[in-house]
Formats: sequence, structure tokens, C-alpha cells
Amino acid sequence: MKIKLHGGKPASEEAILDLEAALGYRLSDSFRTFLRTEDGAKPETNVFRNIDSNCAVNGFIPASEIGRERARVENILPRAYPVDWAEGGNYVFADEDQNGAVFFWDHEHPDETTELAASFGAFLDLLEPFDIRTIQLKAGQLKKVWVDLSS
Repeated sequence: MKIKLHGGKPASEEAILDLEAALGYRLSDSFRTFLRTEDGAKPETNVFRNIDSNCAVNGFIPASEIGRERARVENILPRAYPVDWAEGGNYVFADEDQNGAVFFWDHEHPDETTELAASFGAFLDLLEPFDIRTIQLKAGQLKKVWVDLSS
């Protein structure tokens, strides 16, 4: 993993089993391993490539909240569950019908998903520290900016 995580705590085996019972299926081994050390972790500022754009992980969803968050994702596949909150109200989820493969879900296109990695561990390897110096805009690319200064 190329990024640093903060605030994660080990999920108990009981919490993992409770989540699996609520979902009705076993979690992938790579996600179970992550929960055992980094449940609810917040990553440093990061970026991952999603088709034609970049996106970021804002936080990994704690095992105790995955069921509630799953209910918020429109048209989620039967054996899929969200694993992190992505920028802009989007999610990254794992699908156990695809052997734990990881996908991106965009709330503006809820019927479409994009495969990101074959496993949760492989997804973690896609996360890169964000460096503003890597952003290179083309002439005319930036049309409008909105900045929220309320936070």
C-alpha cells in the first residue's frame, strides 16, 4: 500500500461475523484481513484512476456501518457491499459474486459500475498519495470552479 492510513482499529471477529450474517454471505479474505487491522481507517489525501478521471477515497466504512451504507446504494448487486466512501457522494464496493472484485459506483449514474481491481488488496495498491503538482490542465479544460468555504 502506497498511502498512509489513520485512526483504523482492529474489528473483532464477532463484528466481522455479525456483518457476514447481516449480509448473508462471507466477505472476501482480503477485505476480512483489512478489517482485522484498519476498520474505519481514514486515508491520507489520495487519488485513484477511474476510467477517464481521477477519484479519491475519503474513508473506509467501518464494519458496523456497512449494512446501513449498503441500503443507500441504488441498484447494488445482490452480493455486493460498500467498502469506502469516495469523493462526491460515491462509493467503492466489493462484489462477492465476482470473487471480491472492487468496483466504483457513481451516484449520478447508479446503473453503471466500473471495475477497479480484482480484489480489495489490489484496490489498496491502486491508491496513490495525491500531489497537486501532477495536475496538468489543457487550455480551455477548466470552465468553472465552485469553492465551498463554509467548512
